[in-house]
Amino acid sequence: MSLYEEIDYQKLELLEKKHNWIVEPIYKASTYVKNMPFYEWLENLENPSDFKEAGCQLYYHSDTFPKVMGLMLALTPLNESAMMPFYAKHTYGESDHSQMLLNWMMKHSLVKNYEEVKDTIITKETNACVNYAYQIAIEQDREKWLVGLNSGIERCSNDFFKAISPKMHNLNVGNEYFDVHVEADEHHSIMGLNYIEQYDPNSKRGQILISKALEGIELWASMIHSWIGIYTYPKFDLKGN
Repeated sequence: MSLYEEIDYQKLELLEKKHNWIVEPIYKASTYVKNMPFYEWLENLENPSDFKEAGCQLYYHSDTFPKVMGLMLALTPLNESAMMPFYAKHTYGESDHSQMLLNWMMKHSLVKNYEEVKDTIITKETNACVNYAYQIAIEQDREKWLVGLNSGIERCSNDFFKAISPKMHNLNVGNEYFDVHVEADEHHSIMGLNYIEQYDPNSKRGQILISKALEGIELWASMIHSWIGIYTYPKFDLKGN
């Protein structure tokens, strides 16, 4: 049984219209990222072993992410307790994903053991993306978390896994780790919109939230490119251009 409920696309359409003030710039920016060089590199990947460096970096991100979510859950103030099931479910859903990735890498001889992954030098861009999540968790700004992590980075993550899951199957090394994120990240991105207030995009708060969401997308794009030795730092205006 799936941990995630079936996606209601009618509900998604209504949420997108309701929150168009932030959905439009997020969708614009994330679409731009999908057309960046990483995806051309992925499309041209012919040997799973060439994914080793990216896989080791991805392991660190995947292993750290549920810990950050746990911090968000642990620091939830009493007046935000209604959000705890949301954070807890997301944390639980991500908790075993890094182990799934490690098992896949060992099965297909990308790495011999965990020690080989542990010895990876994590890129500054990967650390920056992870630290972005820690900063929001410490700040305990629910709306920044939802627009930054759930609606921004999770959308980029969904695009990432929608590209990589079929690629790995084409290379005959498909795995549940890649497949489950197609469902999970799309679900998380949609869920986050339920808990965001409507703002005028020209208001101070609206601009703060849009900026925070786009910052996450910028960091995500820089991170995945650092995995393949490309150092690029996209910058978006508040319209996602």
